[in-house]
Amino acid sequence: MDFRNVIRKNNIRTRLVVMSYIFLMLIIGLLADVATHPNEQLDLVDNAMMFVTFHELPIATFIVLGLTFLGLVYIHFRGHKMMLAGMNAREITQENANSPQEKQLFNIIEELSLSASLGYIPRLYILETDEPNAFAAGWNNRNALVGVTRGLLQTLNRQEVQAVLAHEVGHIIHGDSKLTLYVGILANVILTVTNLFSQIFIRTAGRSRNNAANKAQMILLVLNFVLPWITQILYFYLSRTREYMADAAAVDLTSDNQAMISALKKISGNHETHEYDNSTTGQAYRKAAYIFNKGDSVFSTHPSIENRIAVLEGKKQF
Repeated sequence: MDFRNVIRKNNIRTRLVVMSYIFLMLIIGLLADVATHPNEQLDLVDNAMMFVTFHELPIATFIVLGLTFLGLVYIHFRGHKMMLAGMNAREITQENANSPQEKQLFNIIEELSLSASLGYIPRLYILETDEPNAFAAGWNNRNALVGVTRGLLQTLNRQEVQAVLAHEVGHIIHGDSKLTLYVGILANVILTVTNLFSQIFIRTAGRSRNNAANKAQMILLVLNFVLPWITQILYFYLSRTREYMADAAAVDLTSDNQAMISALKKISGNHETHEYDNSTTGQAYRKAAYIFNKGDSVFSTHPSIENRIAVLEGKKQF
């Protein structure tokens, strides 16, 4: 199976999802502009075109874009730190690795970084928990990190651990942490702005005599109920495609699909015996970023193990 082709196809799907978010954001901005300061002589579509062509200044759209920009800047510099919040973990370096297991783990991440031509070694953490799992965050030498649970090291052999770390390095190569954080900001801005304008229009319902403004307000009120579902479905779909890509990257880096398959089977087999603690912000983010979480539905962040293995074996196209 051509795993690089899997990555290429999923990148196309990713672009379509991101474009969908941007399209929704612009629609919300334009509707808010029509609802708040329409041209009394024009209908809904003509009013929207007036703002699109800048015959009138789309103030609401600029506010939406401005809020998004501020959110993206914050996430770019601070977002990866949310993955570390509330984490009982120890950073492993070449100097402080105090057991053969830890030294082996650091050697694996070093080898994979060289194979992937990263130009740096992601910071490596061991989480003191029996649950077998792993996650990655960041996208460059300043913020990239990989976290591995003690339970994973006790459950998998060296080849399987290498496959899991290759999967996480794949997330870093593809910038998945940055992408999902960015998309999260887009979704939150869309929902916040839609809800804000909806609340305002509910309180001022019937006061406008302009037909275009009334239509725009009505559409925004409907979207306030529909968009949470749409944005979540898009977000979860994006997350599932990135898991397939990271699996493909693991095979590409290790030239071994069987180790990845074996690791997934062992991790999923142990999953039911461990409780997830979602009491901290960091743990909630890590749960979505872990190599394994139960799927597979439109509201799942991960594909099912069966589907992932089928793709790895070349029995299923995604």
